Amino acid sequence: MRISHLTFLTSICLIPLAVACGDDDDTPEGSGGSSGSGASGGSSGSGASGGTAGSGGSGASGGTAGSGAGGSGGSGGNPTCDLSGAGKPRADVPEPTAGSTVTLTSDTVWDLKGVVNVVEGATIAIEPCTRIEGDKDTLGTLVIQRGGKIQAPGEADAPILFTSALPAGLRSPGDWGGVIILGKAPNFKMSGGNLPSIEGLPPGEGAYGGTDEDDDSGVLTYARIEYSGVEIGDGNEINGLTLGSVGRGTTLHHIMVSNTLDDCFEWFGGTVNASHLICNNGGDDMFDIDHGFTGSVQFIFGRQLAPLSSDPNGFECDSDLGGATPVTNGTFSNVTLCGLGHDPANAQYGAVFRENLLGDYSNMILTGFEASFDVRDAAGTPAAPNVKLTHTLVKGVVHDVAYDEEIPGNDQGFDEREWFALGTGNAVQDTGVVCGAAGSAPAPFPAARISGGVPLTTSNAGVATGFDTSADFIGAFEDAQDNWMTGLWVDWAAN
Repeated sequence: MRISHLTFLTSICLIPLAVACGDDDDTPEGSGGSSGSGASGGSSGSGASGGTAGSGGSGASGGTAGSGAGGSGGSGGNPTCDLSGAGKPRADVPEPTAGSTVTLTSDTVWDLKGVVNVVEGATIAIEPCTRIEGDKDTLGTLVIQRGGKIQAPGEADAPILFTSALPAGLRSPGDWGGVIILGKAPNFKMSGGNLPSIEGLPPGEGAYGGTDEDDDSGVLTYARIEYSGVEIGDGNEINGLTLGSVGRGTTLHHIMVSNTLDDCFEWFGGTVNASHLICNNGGDDMFDIDHGFTGSVQFIFGRQLAPLSSDPNGFECDSDLGGATPVTNGTFSNVTLCGLGHDPANAQYGAVFRENLLGDYSNMILTGFEASFDVRDAAGTPAAPNVKLTHTLVKGVVHDVAYDEEIPGNDQGFDEREWFALGTGNAVQDTGVVCGAAGSAPAPFPAARISGGVPLTTSNAGVATGFDTSADFIGAFEDAQDNWMTGLWVDWAAN
């Protein structure tokens, strides 16, 4: 186990809970070995000691196999988590008032109906191994407002599940709203003391922004958000996880967004840092960065299978053509993204960088996109670019790096091929990662460790304590043994 990926856990106070085993209706990925009958840590199950629970911070090795599910997934530290909801009572998610805390316990299935707001001064606490079902008729949506808090410290094998209220086999993207966290960190949409409203919510309920870069909206770890997303109008959607001006005092790691109607993750400004994020089959972009985001994100995997938009990109990153500040300037490292392959109906790029964007992108593998990059608008020069791209390996379907210029003048003559070639450690290379089909687990690991990456250092803007600054390999995974996508928090089910 590579302990360096686990450092995020040291700062989190987890809620102790003995809770029943298994995901909702689906077999957990990485379960390895055959299932045994031991109830709580017996030696049954051919996975022996549970194998390694994933070297990327996905939990402990799980002791002995206990209730089975040994092998690479292990049974983690919670051998009795039952996320199916079977036999549990149901209750509506309540709205906490200012100064109060409501707790969603794991012994109940919670119905999320309509927009549930956690207002300033209020807290919603969610125990590990808790199932929350979004209501389809009312498009249930959880909103953590500015000054509100979410305390949701899931565990690798006792995660927090936000899912559709429909049964397995009938679920689809857009069954409910999503999770929105709003904070008091900066964004460039604030004007004269007026705060912008987040996409998808009416004015007054979705205000975000401020001046507190260290703002704390709470904790969300080892969580899965699936079958979510609402399209209210063109350019006005609720994503799987929406982050509006969330500050770096907030803890976000090991979060999977799967089968969502719009983007998996979208940042609107803010300074929050995050790690170990999975996007599985977003309807639009995998990772959308806007409005002055300046945080850091490390260890990212994404794959696109059946998008619902006409331009589903891996990264879609924007700042502002008018020069508003703070300029979007994120740091992204150790990334593996899988595109659609050749899809004439969708113009798909591994990354679109535009509108005066700044940023630092390194240690990336992009494969299966029609073209890997499209840099637009004022972008500096290939030798002195606004967006720094290094130690990145690409293999496109139509063009490895970029299309020939199709819209003259949209990038002021910026040559993406020259920019890519001048970046240290960049190369066109087939890394052999296996992206997998819908409903199946990917194997996005290089055949062997790809050395030569650049480790993050504390000199990188926004890099937080707890990031793995020794990770000098390319991609989200060092090799097949470095699989942090294990445990009950991960599920590749198509519906």
